[in-house]
Amino acid sequence: MAENEIRVLLIEDNPGDAKLVSMMLAQAKGAAFQLETRDRLSAGLERLAQGGLDAVLLDLSLPDSHGFETFDRVHAAVPLLPIVLLSSLDDETIALRAVELGAQDYLIKGRVDDHSLSRALRFAVQRQKKQASERHKEQPVEGAKFLVLVGAKGGVGTTTLALNMAACIAWAKRSVIAVELRPSYGTFSHQLAVAPELNLSALLTLDSNRINEMEIGSRLVKFPFGMQVLFGPQTVKESGEIEPAKADALLNGLAHMADFVVVDLPGAFPEASRAAIRHAHFGGLVVDNEPGSIAAGKAALEQLCSAGVSRSSLKAIVVNRSAPDTGLRVNDIGTQLDCKVFGVVTPAAELCLRSQRAGTPFVLSEPNGLASVAIYEMVYKLLSQEAARATA
Repeated sequence: MAENEIRVLLIEDNPGDAKLVSMMLAQAKGAAFQLETRDRLSAGLERLAQGGLDAVLLDLSLPDSHGFETFDRVHAAVPLLPIVLLSSLDDETIALRAVELGAQDYLIKGRVDDHSLSRALRFAVQRQKKQASERHKEQPVEGAKFLVLVGAKGGVGTTTLALNMAACIAWAKRSVIAVELRPSYGTFSHQLAVAPELNLSALLTLDSNRINEMEIGSRLVKFPFGMQVLFGPQTVKESGEIEPAKADALLNGLAHMADFVVVDLPGAFPEASRAAIRHAHFGGLVVDNEPGSIAAGKAALEQLCSAGVSRSSLKAIVVNRSAPDTGLRVNDIGTQLDCKVFGVVTPAAELCLRSQRAGTPFVLSEPNGLASVAIYEMVYKLLSQEAARATA
């Protein structure tokens, strides 16, 4: 695909009209177009969910939808994607209403040629980009607060903590996205009992300059309790190293999409992890209270600091797995790591099993459990600190 090619989805049930549009875009000057077609709204919505498009060309009258409802359903599915309507004279009033509510333009069938069609699509894409840029300017400069969690070693419970902290933030009525920034298989899906159709790997097939809010948004899964999730790869085929430029583009896009972004990182530190760490407002190092984990934690802290993270922003989160007489004391852990301990979480094996069966983080399904209370306390502390900084 050419670098400046505009990818258009045409949703049109009339084969003759679809063929005409294809011919006009092939003949158009001033831009190159890649056209896909669907003849039903349902099929169009399925294709839109896969992302990788720059604009929609939409017939308002389809076999499974008619009039304003057609636009409304497409706009609700992809609110950041420019939509150009194809309408008949009878639909012109509806088309004007749709423009008032978010469509970029409308064209009357039988009165459009290759020049006007190309011009409408090019201008729609340009206007949408300009509007996105203006939205960014209107938002607070700092954007989302990034909470980055890193395990000192595998199996300490980093992923469980990330999901449950994100769920707590959602419970507090703050918008939050949990991201599994991992090059290989992610276990968010296992813990939430879902099989996501799209995940991080679908984004990483795009060039870095095409990883934007619209593309990211089409890969997010929203849960009834308010949290959105970007799942990690789900198969060996989808796994692979994450290019730093793509990780940066992803994180820059996420910064404008929520109040908080909770990032689950692998214990190793590939370049993509370093990109996430550089965005961190809070870096949580998850450790067990046993000597091997503390030794791994020391090495991880050095790597975090070498990646540019301020040591003052790094805190230890201790998963207290050892028996009281055998584990290290919390104060000793902080001293050995030269890092403040932000919180201590008790093991929650049974809570985890029950929450996985329910597909709901245990802080929501069993809020009175010891681990749930500890996580709520940490999140409350984080939110209080952010509120204090905002009013200082």
